[in-house]
Amino acid sequence: MNTTELRNGDVRLGTVKYVRLRKRWRWNPRKGITHLVFLVFLLCFVLMAFYYSAAKTQGKTPGREITVESGDTLWAIARRHYPNTDPRKPIAEIMELNSLKTSMIYAGQQLRLPE
Repeated sequence: MNTTELRNGDVRLGTVKYVRLRKRWRWNPRKGITHLVFLVFLLCFVLMAFYYSAAKTQGKTPGREITVESGDTLWAIARRHYPNTDPRKPIAEIMELNSLKTSMIYAGQQLRLPE
């Protein structure tokens, strides 16, 4: 049987002569090593992200826990529990520790206070 090897772009010849087109897949060492290095760096980045996020959540200590009373505000709580500091810093820490998006709090709500 007489075979003719065709390359990409020889589609017309292949359909006219009823020749089967065969695409050659060759291992390109330069591209393969580049892809391997990229995957290793990507894997390291993902593992570091998981490690640091887990360490961050484990490192947060709840500190004290209080129950919000009627008429309490974050400003009043910060001034009462941290009298010698600017109230804005404890308020930001309280909001971060309790995952509050706004400063709205309700009576009976449990809040964790930083150390």
